[in-house]
Amino acid sequence: MASYTKINTRSPYMLSQAALSAGQTISVELYIHQEGGSEPASATYNLSKPAPSASMLTVFFDIAPYLKGYISHSSFTPVTGETATAASNYVYCKAIVKRAGVTTQTLYFIGYNGYGYFSDGANPVLDANIMLDEGEYYMLKDQNYGALFYFQEEHGGGDDWDAVYECLDGTTADVNIDMNGTENGHIPYIPPTHKGNGSRLKIYKDSVLQKTFTFTEVCEPKYTPVICDFVNKYGVWQTIIFFKVSKSKTQATRSMYKMMPSNPTTFQTTNNITQEFNINGQENITVNTGWVREGYSDVMQQILLSETIRLDNRPVVPSNTQLELKTSINDRMINYEMSFNYANPLINNIQ
Repeated sequence: MASYTKINTRSPYMLSQAALSAGQTISVELYIHQEGGSEPASATYNLSKPAPSASMLTVFFDIAPYLKGYISHSSFTPVTGETATAASNYVYCKAIVKRAGVTTQTLYFIGYNGYGYFSDGANPVLDANIMLDEGEYYMLKDQNYGALFYFQEEHGGGDDWDAVYECLDGTTADVNIDMNGTENGHIPYIPPTHKGNGSRLKIYKDSVLQKTFTFTEVCEPKYTPVICDFVNKYGVWQTIIFFKVSKSKTQATRSMYKMMPSNPTTFQTTNNITQEFNINGQENITVNTGWVREGYSDVMQQILLSETIRLDNRPVVPSNTQLELKTSINDRMINYEMSFNYANPLINNIQ
C-alpha cells in the first residue's frame, strides 16, 4: 500500500536530488489525479534541470504549484456523520525522480490548498491528519454547522482512527465514529444527539489521544448571526459564527464625462451636460464575533489569509488589510470585528 505525504500547495514543497557530475540531468515526472480517477499512464508534467556545477550538484524542484491548479472549493455542506471529502478539494500525485534517466526516488503525495507560516520552516506538515487547531469553538445553538476534516496517509489499511464525542451536558451518551472507512473525510463538529448541548470531540490514533476540541453552543437572542465558512491553513473548510451586530452597506462606483452640445447656442437645459457611465455597486458587510477566547486570534488571522471565504454561503473577500491580534491582558474581553466585500458587482455585468 502507498503511504501519502501531505503537501500544502500554497507553500513551496521542494524535491531534491544530487547529481554525480556537473551538467548531469535530474528530472521529475509528476502523475496527478483526483479521487475517483486513475493514475495517468503518462506523466502530467515532466520537469528537468542540469546540475549547475561541480560545487553545486544538488537540484531542487518546487512541485506545489503543479498540484494547486487541480484543487478548488465551491461551498461547504454540513454533515451529520462521517462523509467523504469532495474530490475537488484535494489531489493525488506520484513523483518519480530520475538521475540521468535512472529512477532514484518514487514518492506519493496528497495535496491540499493549505500553507505553512515562515516560522514553520521548509516543507511544513502541520499535524497533517487532523486539519483543525485544538481549542474551543463557538457554534449556534440547536444548529448544525461545521465539520472536522481528516486524511489517512496509509491508504488501504494501517492506523486505527476513532472519534469520540462527549456531550457537554454530562448525561447524554457518548457518540463514537470509526474514521477508518473514509481515507479523506469529515465529521460534524456536533453530532445530532448532542445538538442543543454542545460536544467535546476527542480524536484517537491506535487508542492514543491526538487532539481535543470543544464545541460550545451559544444562544444569540438579539442579533442575526452570520455563518462564515472559509478554507483554513490546512486547506479544508472551517466554520465559525459571527454572533453579534452586523452592518451592511452599498458603495456605488462610476465614471463621469462632460458632454458637449452639438450647437452651443440652442442646447436643451433639460439634457445632461455631465454624464455618468460604467455605474455599478459594491456590497460590504461588517461583522462581529462576540466575546471569544484569546486563542481565536489565529482563527481570525487564517480568515484574513484565506483565498476562499463564504458568509451565509455567499463568496466574499476581506476588505481589512490588517488585524489586531488581541490578548486578554491588554483587551480583557475580546471581540473581533471584520469587514468583507461581496465578491461580485451589484449589477450583473458578467459577459
